[in-house]
Amino acid sequence: MIDIPLEHIISLIIISITIILSFVIGKKALNSYREKGENSTLIIALASFFIAFAMIFLVLEQAFLSEGLPLYDEFLGMTIFGGIATIISGFAVVSFDLFAFNMVFPKKAAILTTIAAIVMSIYLIFWWADPTRHVENGEIVFDDLFGIGYPFTPLLSYFTLIPLFSIPIFVLLYYAIKVRSESPVMSKRAALLGLGGFALATAYTVELLGVDPWVTTGFRTLFVIASVMFYYALFKIKEQE
Repeated sequence: MIDIPLEHIISLIIISITIILSFVIGKKALNSYREKGENSTLIIALASFFIAFAMIFLVLEQAFLSEGLPLYDEFLGMTIFGGIATIISGFAVVSFDLFAFNMVFPKKAAILTTIAAIVMSIYLIFWWADPTRHVENGEIVFDDLFGIGYPFTPLLSYFTLIPLFSIPIFVLLYYAIKVRSESPVMSKRAALLGLGGFALATAYTVELLGVDPWVTTGFRTLFVIASVMFYYALFKIKEQE
């Protein structure tokens, strides 16, 4: 009998829902781009597809890191599928940054996104190169690389991932306040996208920190919440106005 930890089963359900919602958002955004030619919808489509594929590889990571499954293989689970999931999710983060910059600072979007991509690359390089990376209770975790009393790669995330997430969230919320009187629809959309981005940022950061499996599972529900917020902001708010 295959013994699969309950937290892994719950995670699989949560991630599966997120994958479906992400593909739905990506498809609708891509159709909207084809009809109207707006760059913002193309960026959202790409970000959604990145999230969906990152989640698919996360499922593969979990499958190969679950000791109760016959598929168990740390190299495939941690290095291959876990690594690919991390890289693709990095693309999703930068895409979200681009979306926010393009909406609020269109003339500076290219340079701001380039800076965001460089910062993300620094984190991804350390994630891949950190020799202390290992599997613990089915999750990828890190040890203290430089003897500073704390795992370095998770610490690095505080100076790379958190700013990358925080800036577009604050940009969208700032934009929501700025245009509130001029365009209530755009204000509501930007505010909800900002809140969705906060939920996504929180879940993604916890995902990469390597904490207790039950804690990670709990925070993964934020992926679903973020997807629902994005869908509502992009496709429902205007219809109700």
